[in-house]
Amino acid sequence: MGAGSAFEPDFALRNARAEDGCLLCPDGLTGVAPTGEIQRVLGPEDDPGRAVRELVALANRAGGPDNVTCVVAHVAEQKALTSV
Repeated sequence: MGAGSAFEPDFALRNARAEDGCLLCPDGLTGVAPTGEIQRVLGPEDDPGRAVRELVALANRAGGPDNVTCVVAHVAEQKALTSV
């Protein structure tokens, strides 16, 4: 998103379930890294921070033209709140 440039974000609404994951990233990752490689990183990784570091490294190795920022989130099991 350069200064003055227009953009149209992609978005989708989904019902999240426990153990689901979510990746938010720019085309600086998806434009240079094959989908299969991104899935390979995300599949077995249970540490979101480690997954982010691996995805940024993947984009850099693939020759990404600019900075890459990624957010990986895992949905935790919902637990009842109790008052103290």
